[in-house]
Amino acid sequence: MQNDRMLRVALDWAVDEIDPPRSFGGWNTGRVVQQTHESLVEDDFHMPPGSTGAPTQVVPRLAESVQQSPDARHFIFKLRRDVRFHDGAELDADAVVLNYQRMCDPASPYYSHVAADFNREGVGLIDHVHARDSMTVEFRLSEPFPEFLRYMTQEDAPGSQALISPKAIREFGPDGCADRAPGTGAFRFHRRFETAGGSAVELRRNAAYWDGPPAIDAIQFLPIPDLQDRVRALMEGQVDVAYSLEGTDVENLLAHGFNVPAFSPPYLWYLVFNQRDPWVSDGRVRQAIAHAIDRKSLCDALFPGTVRPATSAIPPGAPAHDAHALERYPYDPDLARALLAAAGVPQGLVLHVIGARAGSAQLDPGAIFQRIAHDLAAVGVRLEVSLQDEWVAYCNQWRQGAPMGVAMSEMSWAMSCDVWLSQVLHSRNMSPRGFNAGYHHDPVLDTMLDQARSTLSFEERKSLYRAADARVMETLPILPLVTSARGMIACSPRVTGLTTVNQCWQDFRRVRFT
Repeated sequence: MQNDRMLRVALDWAVDEIDPPRSFGGWNTGRVVQQTHESLVEDDFHMPPGSTGAPTQVVPRLAESVQQSPDARHFIFKLRRDVRFHDGAELDADAVVLNYQRMCDPASPYYSHVAADFNREGVGLIDHVHARDSMTVEFRLSEPFPEFLRYMTQEDAPGSQALISPKAIREFGPDGCADRAPGTGAFRFHRRFETAGGSAVELRRNAAYWDGPPAIDAIQFLPIPDLQDRVRALMEGQVDVAYSLEGTDVENLLAHGFNVPAFSPPYLWYLVFNQRDPWVSDGRVRQAIAHAIDRKSLCDALFPGTVRPATSAIPPGAPAHDAHALERYPYDPDLARALLAAAGVPQGLVLHVIGARAGSAQLDPGAIFQRIAHDLAAVGVRLEVSLQDEWVAYCNQWRQGAPMGVAMSEMSWAMSCDVWLSQVLHSRNMSPRGFNAGYHHDPVLDTMLDQARSTLSFEERKSLYRAADARVMETLPILPLVTSARGMIACSPRVTGLTTVNQCWQDFRRVRFT
């Protein structure tokens, strides 16, 4: 293999285990999985967005065609022929059924509690999945779910509906497939190796790929946690692509010929309020915190030209995102003090917050919390911050729910699928079973989210999700702070064939070098 035919990609954190349905490594792991594994449908990575914040188009991938019933409860997938997993196993209807038994059939010997939990919002409504013939699979849902196909495209939800070899599931068991879970993608897992920045992964070209082999021979995903080290590696030609460059001098990169696209990925950096905390369980305190944080100054000082303040819990790149959503919490320290006084908060109140020092798309948590602490101190609240060094360990801790004594936690996440609001805020997904890590329980919001999820008309569904978002921003169980506008990815001038769509990962199947 020639090194000049290897794409080298800098990540901001190490790659978690490669087993898409049961991985919780963040978008960095999803960025690898996008190359190695495929779902029945996927984002169209080769169609540029029609407008600034337009969501991706969903197209068949391992399915050749999809029939959806008018009530969005019945889906029939015709599979592509002559597709094989990297270990030689055939893609057929039985392989699809086995993969979904792993995620949603407790009676199956191949059921994984972890995969089921990670994918619960996407597969929880599946009543029945069966093979109609060797190349046709039928899904029946208990309720209408018009976002069922879009949710399939989420490579790190966490978890994923990307398919792995049935041979591997049978051989290693439902929970033993880490790094030995062959997919059907244009690249195959070759090896994991250690670097100074953590665990890296090398992929090799799949010469037998059903849609034709890629032009490049291999991809290395290299963790480089320090931002300036990632920039230096890109500038010096040590890597061809780098992620998570928000906060660097983008204009300098552009002046040197690098491609730093401006786009609208479904990304939020946000705070999660612990509803069991005696102080932040009071909505006036949460609103005071929101008014006390100068989000615009934070963006301008730490990430000039690359992030912008978030005004909505529905991110850009999601179907119901409203670019003109009302700014409910302008910077207003006087109002923040009044709200704290009305809630009876004593001067000098100490709030404990947890986060990760770095990790997948984490921007710079330490610097962000310094700005937040400065702003809160100005209204009489002291912030005590505990940052964990290991990102994956933090994620696993975070999903268990906020512990006693912790008022807030932070997370960087979101989806190009509106049902994400349910995933992180519906009471049925309350930690530790789901990802409602602040224990939010709002029957009104639950009803709104359930109605939105099952509404068939796109325009009506969008309106309902926007109403639910307004409820979220009014009651404030989470506080969205910033979203990415530029710098999530940058490419060397020698990289061609990569179309930027509004997603947090890319498809390198058509990449070439000049």
